[in-house]
Amino acid sequence: MLTPEIKTNLILKEIGIKRYSIRSKTTESPQKNLYCYQKGHILALLDKPFENFIEEQQELLKAIIDSTKMSDGEELYEKISYFSKKELHESLLKKFKPRLIIIFGVMPYDSIFDYEYIKAPSLSQLFNKKQLKKDLWINIKQKLSL
Repeated sequence: MLTPEIKTNLILKEIGIKRYSIRSKTTESPQKNLYCYQKGHILALLDKPFENFIEEQQELLKAIIDSTKMSDGEELYEKISYFSKKELHESLLKKFKPRLIIIFGVMPYDSIFDYEYIKAPSLSQLFNKKQLKKDLWINIKQKLSL
């Protein structure tokens, strides 16, 4: 004998309606990524990988770093994955020894650094607005006493 619940499920199934939907597995993990570009003693923290910027924006980033006169050294760009502020802080200390950090765009946890850092607009904003470039240069000069 079929119960009313089973009959309802069979009827709904025949007309193509699922009574219960299967939950999708969430692949969202608390792990976050931070993209870094370092040249010499200057570390730039980016909101997306360096390779994903258009060539003009990449050149702008290199020019900003070269203007500090501390850019002698290798170019290095990589992704840091982290779960917490502490883990991010430790990863940055192990991999990089910057004299100045420039944070481009909106970043989580920008207040945990022991190093001097400058909060800058995103590269796309800097690329489009000359005044933002001027303000950033003034800020860099003050931080590095140039």
